[in-house]
Order: sequence, then structure tokens, then C-alpha cells
Amino acid sequence: MRKVTAYFLGFILALSMAACGNQGKQETAEQTVPASLPDSIAVSQTVASDSTLQVVEELTLKALGDTITDIRYDHDTLKVKANSFVKLTLINEGTKQPMVHNVVITEEGKYKLTALAGAKIGPTGNYIPASEVIIAASPLAKPGQSVIIEFTAPAKQGSYDYVCTYPGHWRRMHGKLIVY
Repeated sequence: MRKVTAYFLGFILALSMAACGNQGKQETAEQTVPASLPDSIAVSQTVASDSTLQVVEELTLKALGDTITDIRYDHDTLKVKANSFVKLTLINEGTKQPMVHNVVITEEGKYKLTALAGAKIGPTGNYIPASEVIIAASPLAKPGQSVIIEFTAPAKQGSYDYVCTYPGHWRRMHGKLIVY
């Protein structure tokens, strides 16, 4: 029994010394990552790197005008890369109370139907209908307000539409989103 206890104590002492043997030394990348790694470890390190960072395409769209005859967006075309993360800021530069705007991105050729359906939804639904043709939509922006929508651009390259769905605004406030 004494021999077993002596071996056990010797083993514990050897482990303790090995664990403390690196005190006072500063670790460097060369010390912690050997120059030649087995493929399985190198692959797992590559996979473990941070892949959550994504480039953000920031766009600004201004809603201009204070009467139904002079309302418009400041751009009639916006461009984004396919499948990119988009942050679109809508700035309502109107000054009169009835100039409430939003921006709704739809499949190509669907902006008018979306706006007409939105008028039926009313203000409680931000004039945005529930529809599969809608890619993204902002809340309403009152005069002087800015709103931001974030969405992933369609993966399919092509032309899409955007429109203000506040009743009657669709006639003058629409444009193209080009996905390349």
C-alpha cells in the first residue's frame, strides 16, 4: 500500500511541476500554433474563424416635396449586390403633415398592385399589405423623420421596384432597385 501511495504522490508532483513549468514565459503565436499542423486541425481553425461579419451596403433615399404634385424620391434607381445585407435609410424631407411616406420593395412590376392593396390596409398596417411579392418595407416616416430598414437583397440578379404605398403616392413615388 505504501508503494501505491508513493507512486501516486510522485505522479501528482510530476503533474504539478509540468503544469507550473511555463510560468514566467510569455506565449507567442509560434509557441501556441506549431508551424506544421495536421490538415484536420488547420481546417477546424479555418472554420472556427469569425464568418459572421458581412459587408453592409448603406443606401439613403429621400422623400421630397410638400404637395401631391411635387412629391418624389430623390433617386429613381438604387443598386445593390445580389444577396448583400442592405441598410436603407428613408429620410422624409417633407414639412407638411399629410406628407407621410414609406418605401416598399417589391418584385418587378408589382409596385402598383402593392400600393393599391396597401391603401386598403390603412394606417394601422402602415399601408403595407401582407404579400409574397414584398421583399422589404419600412414603417411610415412623418415629415422630418427618418426610418431605417435592413434586409438581404434578393439572390437573383435583376430589376425590382420600390414604391411609397401611402394612398395616392405610388403614382409619383416609385423607382427601380437593380440587383447585380
